[in-house]
Order: sequence, then structure tokens, then C-alpha cells
Amino acid sequence: MDISQRTVGLLIEYLATATSQASLGGFLKRHNLGDADPGVDLRRFSTMSKAKRADLALTAAIQEGKEVDLLALAATALEGQEDGPSSPDWVQDLLSSLRSDGFTCTASKTTPIPAKGSASSVSETRWAITPLGYTGLPIATLASDLADQLLAKGFATAAGHYDQALNSFHARDWAASNSQLRTTFESVLIDLAERRTGSKASGGGSAIDALQKVGDLPYGPNEYVRGLWKLSHPGGAHPGLSDSEDAQHRIYAMSAVVGWLVRRLA
Repeated sequence: MDISQRTVGLLIEYLATATSQASLGGFLKRHNLGDADPGVDLRRFSTMSKAKRADLALTAAIQEGKEVDLLALAATALEGQEDGPSSPDWVQDLLSSLRSDGFTCTASKTTPIPAKGSASSVSETRWAITPLGYTGLPIATLASDLADQLLAKGFATAAGHYDQALNSFHARDWAASNSQLRTTFESVLIDLAERRTGSKASGGGSAIDALQKVGDLPYGPNEYVRGLWKLSHPGGAHPGLSDSEDAQHRIYAMSAVVGWLVRRLA
């Protein structure tokens, strides 16, 4: 699915207004888009405009097929913005252009965990931009909620793997997403088993056994969790063994059950 010239033009305008000559280069590099940026011209009276630098960088990115990086830039541009009649014109224009290009733009509210001793955090609006039809289920909201839950409940390792799973999912690397989802699931199971029994399980299956033994997974939930654990193995890290429909089913099912386990047992 191609990003139109209109969308690229709107991103160039955003960069020209949201950055300075000094900060533009770093901003582009953080989004893996800085290869063709000539940088600040230090010669007297010959500074290239920010818009021209951004044009060179984003045009090269289109030619190099960096669609995922351009969409990540668009998500950054939209961060903190609402979708509605009161939104700034440039926000409405960018969302309209992305949707005309065939992308689904989904906003979700997140509340960062405040640092110890600091005031409570204010909720933020973040955006997921994916090919149309790619988020038929409410994955963006579900994923955002689970990411917050994992960090809040102390599952830092699982949260890291889940973040990698989401990045792979948005990049349409289905096998890598499936593999990281399985690792997320296993990490949560092992941590829960250790918290609930005092002993560290050797893997996901033995963790399920331990949780069942102490009564945390009675008949019904036990079969569901165990079945999903078995499902997570085929088509994992091996290329060519998964497609978008299968990957979407997995990320939805595993996000839901991992969230249920964390809410119930952590």
C-alpha cells in the first residue's frame, strides 16, 4: 500500500513547523529517515530551508521503500492530537490523506506510570496507523491497555517482548510477531507461577501445571490457557508459516488471555 505525495507533503510541512534547523536532523534520524538529509549548511548566507531538507529526506525514504518509518513519523506527528471538528486543520488534513491512502488511523488513550513521588500522570493520545482492514478487531486499544498493565504489575520482561511483538505486527512481520507473543505469554506464565507458588517453572507448560496445582487455573480456564499455549507454537519464528489473518487472531487472543491472567492473578 503506497503513501501518496499529498501525505508526504503534509509530513514535510509538519517537520518544517515542528522542528528547528538544529533539531531536524536528530528528529529524522530517530525515525530512520535521515540518510538523505544534507544537514545544516554552515556556510554564511546559504542555509537550506527546513522544508527543503525534509523534502530531500522523505523523498529518498519513499524511493527506498521506508513506508513503516514514514507511518511512524505520522504517528509521532499526531501524538497528543484528537480526531474531531475541533482538531487543527493540519491534523484533519493528515488523517484524511492517510485514510485516502488506505490506512486505518486509530487513537487510544494511555496514562503513563508516574515516577515515584511525582504527581499523577495525565492521559495521552497515541495513534496506530495500519493498512485498511488490518485492525478489524480493536487491537490498538487492547494492546495499549495490556502494555500499561504489564508495566504497572511489574512484568518488565514480558512488556519488552510485547512491545517487540507489536512492532513486528505493525511492520507486517507475522512470524516475528507470533514468536514475541509466545515469549510474552511464557514470561507472564513463569512469573505468575513463581509469585503464586514460590518456585520458578522451567517453561510455559510447567508454569500452567503449577498454577493448576494450586487452584489458580480450575477446569475451564485451565483448558483455555493450555490450548492457547499449544496454539502459540506452530508458525512461531519460522518465516512463511503465518499470514495476516492468523497473526491478527493470535495477537488478539493472546493479548486478551494475558491481560486476564495479569488482572486475576497478579
